[in-house]
Amino acid sequence: MKSIGICFGGYCPLHQGHMDVIMRAKKENDICYVIVCGYDNEPRGWEINLNLDERYTLIYDFFREDEQIRVRKINDTELGLDESMSNHNWEVWSSEVMKQILKDEIYINTEDYKITWYVAEAFYKKSLENIYIPNNDYPANVILIDKTNPVSGTQIRKNPIKYWNKITAPFKPFLCKNILILGTASEGKSTLVRDIAHYFDIPYAPEYGRDYMAADKITDKDLTYADFDAFLSGQLEYCDTERRKSKNGIFISDTDNTVTLMYAKAYVEDPDIYLFEDDYRCLYETAKEYNDNYEYKWDHIFIFPPSKNFVDDGCRYMKQSSMSEREKNFDKLQKLVNEFYPEVSKTYLNGSFLDNFNEVKNYINSLIEG
Repeated sequence: MKSIGICFGGYCPLHQGHMDVIMRAKKENDICYVIVCGYDNEPRGWEINLNLDERYTLIYDFFREDEQIRVRKINDTELGLDESMSNHNWEVWSSEVMKQILKDEIYINTEDYKITWYVAEAFYKKSLENIYIPNNDYPANVILIDKTNPVSGTQIRKNPIKYWNKITAPFKPFLCKNILILGTASEGKSTLVRDIAHYFDIPYAPEYGRDYMAADKITDKDLTYADFDAFLSGQLEYCDTERRKSKNGIFISDTDNTVTLMYAKAYVEDPDIYLFEDDYRCLYETAKEYNDNYEYKWDHIFIFPPSKNFVDDGCRYMKQSSMSEREKNFDKLQKLVNEFYPEVSKTYLNGSFLDNFNEVKNYINSLIEG
């Protein structure tokens, strides 16, 4: 007789508490079904910026190589269910679970199987035992698992850093706290980002454009539309790569695509650089599309206004070094930041190097302390 274990949940996110249920169902059965379920536009999905389809894809990929685990999806909205947890809703929903299981090729034309449901809530156990489920025992065989990991999705969504080690790997990038440092050149942002990263042992994304230019040994006057276009995608790749390395749920970036656009706009106005207004419009549309479709959002932005002496490190474009030019660029940057990130909280760093360091440090400590 083939034994089948069934686990289910919204998995917002998938965490170790869920894994306790799934692993027991897997170990006690030949096959374990993990049912990812939920409604369209549910608030808990918004909180981690992952809808039902996206959560299903992450979990499906997570268990892809496990021959005992089969991941399926049920959209409660498409089934016409509300959130009342009524017997009717349970009957409709559980019938859909059984349809999906019985559709699998290995179960066609046979009833030689035993089904066990695994849950971590007493209410779920009672609900399943009180209804008739087609192609299932009545009452259903339901095992209530003791919670060895006292953590919930709600707790994680409220304070992911506190429960970082309880979150499964594919969901961590979506729960990471993302900090962005912005400003014009030579304000100390790169040094600040590096120092904060070292202090907290967190990953950081450097400025892609500077690395790109150093690798190809090009100057600002050499830049073309193709280079700026590469800056936009390259900065996102830097952030994606480094964010996934976070050990404690915090990530910081030195610059983003609004800074790239700021420089592109300034260089359109510079007759010495081969960049034109049509180029800027294309770059802007590309950056806006990236931003609108980007999976991750910034939690806080720190901004350096022009305030310090411009340092000639041999790499910077000195034509942009005067305070008047930097203030013009900063005005461009502020407009872009307010347009791209209207709802993100922002702090301006106007103090000494130590004051600015402590401002960012205290913010991160507040995240850690919850």
